[in-house]
Amino acid sequence: MEKNRHIRGKMDKRTDVYKQKKTEFILLTAILAVYMILNGILLVLHEPWRDEANVWLMARELTPFGLLREIKYQGHPCLWYLLLMPFAKAGLPFRTLNIVSYMVMAMAAGLFLYKAPFHKWVKAIVLFSPIFTYYYAVIARNYCLIALLLVLLAVYYPERNNKCILFGLLLGLLVQSDVIALMTAGSISCFWLGENLWQCCKRKNMAPLRNILKGIWIPLCSLFLLIAQFYSVSDSPMFQVNTLGKRELFQAVKDCSYQILERLSGRSHTFCFIFFLLTLGLMLLASFRLRNVQGLAVMAASYLFQAAFSAIVYGLHIWHFLSLCFVLIWAIWIMYGQKGKREDGERITGMALGGIEALLVVLAVCMFTRWNSQEETSSLKNALYGSYSDGGGAAEFIRENISPDELIVSVNVPLASSVIAYLPEYDFYFAGNGRRESYADWSESQSRETDFESLLLWAGQTFPEKTSFFLLNSNHSYLKDPEGRLSECEILYQTGQETAVGEEYIVYRIEIPKSGS
Repeated sequence: MEKNRHIRGKMDKRTDVYKQKKTEFILLTAILAVYMILNGILLVLHEPWRDEANVWLMARELTPFGLLREIKYQGHPCLWYLLLMPFAKAGLPFRTLNIVSYMVMAMAAGLFLYKAPFHKWVKAIVLFSPIFTYYYAVIARNYCLIALLLVLLAVYYPERNNKCILFGLLLGLLVQSDVIALMTAGSISCFWLGENLWQCCKRKNMAPLRNILKGIWIPLCSLFLLIAQFYSVSDSPMFQVNTLGKRELFQAVKDCSYQILERLSGRSHTFCFIFFLLTLGLMLLASFRLRNVQGLAVMAASYLFQAAFSAIVYGLHIWHFLSLCFVLIWAIWIMYGQKGKREDGERITGMALGGIEALLVVLAVCMFTRWNSQEETSSLKNALYGSYSDGGGAAEFIRENISPDELIVSVNVPLASSVIAYLPEYDFYFAGNGRRESYADWSESQSRETDFESLLLWAGQTFPEKTSFFLLNSNHSYLKDPEGRLSECEILYQTGQETAVGEEYIVYRIEIPKSGS
């Protein structure tokens, strides 16, 4: 009787655990569904802009080898372009790139929800903050790859020495996701190599090193590929490096490190300083208790790298800074793995990790609040009711009213790309150099100015059969018109409202004067 009662008690306990897991799975699935619906709505309302269009045009028009020659002028490695290339070359609509970004983040969100050792409500809050929502999921840029790859690196971290090739491949892909991920991928790789070398010393055999060599070569080769892609980047007229003295460099990096938190949270300098100290203190405590500094070191190296990059090379922005949130998630995640199951761990370590989780929630809430601020260009209100770009509207007008056989001229290649991406059957010529242009290569040729009279002369000489042409005008025009001749031309289309990124357009019909008139 006692034995039957004991067996029945164990069965009831297993049943309760099963029911609890089933309930949690249903809840997490519901959260993921709501997440996908919300970002799906934002996706439908979002109008792609020039940074998104330029990648799509390059993926559509260049071969893989042509892309590798061109990539040094774009500032991003090749992975995102290569991922989009099959879709672009297949003739799919321009908006396909947003769907790709949406699906990448959906995979990252699903893995985070089902696999991360955080409290379920922490995961839900982080998921619906700008960390996972809108910026990476809807605005299609290569940074979504950093999010997915870091989540995958956290998932497979416990098996890194059993699945060396997979772990090495993920690190190699992270190197190719963006330059700002270089320090993150490099520091994870160095710690992975270092811990196996330490095992070789402890065991006095080379088996751990021979094992890791199956995968550690992949991020190293990926680094060489990255160097090859940007070897001659100084040839670009857009490339600049600030030369600073030691004191100036320290001050600039310090200022940029504060700017990162201030831009993410929208809070004061004092708040960011306190947040920084609390995060550092708790991560130091957890690292000391775990006797492993990897999470803290990778987070610190990634953060300082972005601050130094902002100070020396290029001022980074919100999309770059958001990637640091995923580095923090990765760091907390692997710390929990080093601690073991939450309920079995040491109390002080658990409290420290719980405190870092709480700070992640604070950051997520602050970011959500800033997202609703009127000062934020990419605000939630703007995402739902505003207009990011009028590229789609201008393209729709051109397709409905202007034949592909007509001559169409643009005055700014990057701004025109948001329109051109919708119209693969049309040719656009840049007023500054008279050449057919689509994507921005940031060359001096695409920065060349011309005046209205020279444009008319070019059109008449190059296309003698044409009696008129259409001009796609935009902000920051390279067409100079001091005499106001353009104001006398017929306006066919004009953007009706201001857009978030300044992509408003006017379409003119311009008569070509006959020779001798």
